[in-house]
Amino acid sequence: MRRPIYQIPIAVVQNPNGLSARDGTAFDLSRDSGSLYLWNAGVGPAGKTAGTSLERSNVDIAQELTSMIETQRTYSTNAKVIQTADEMLTELTQLKR
Repeated sequence: MRRPIYQIPIAVVQNPNGLSARDGTAFDLSRDSGSLYLWNAGVGPAGKTAGTSLERSNVDIAQELTSMIETQRTYSTNAKVIQTADEMLTELTQLKR
């Protein structure tokens, strides 16, 4: 027979962006974060928990890698344009002398 012996509360703060970051993924309350409230899962603003489930990322790795490659190519292209403009200016300066 199974029976719950303890319920893990979920902490909620008024302003999560106001928390102070610590080492790793730990946070401290700050004046900006407001007070800490403990709720049972599924009650109030705390949301629900899913036992025995894996955490899923909300990041699409393929999209992020594609975006990173596009950014790198854009940077390389812009650097080449600046280098070419610099070479043209140098050549123009030499022609003027």
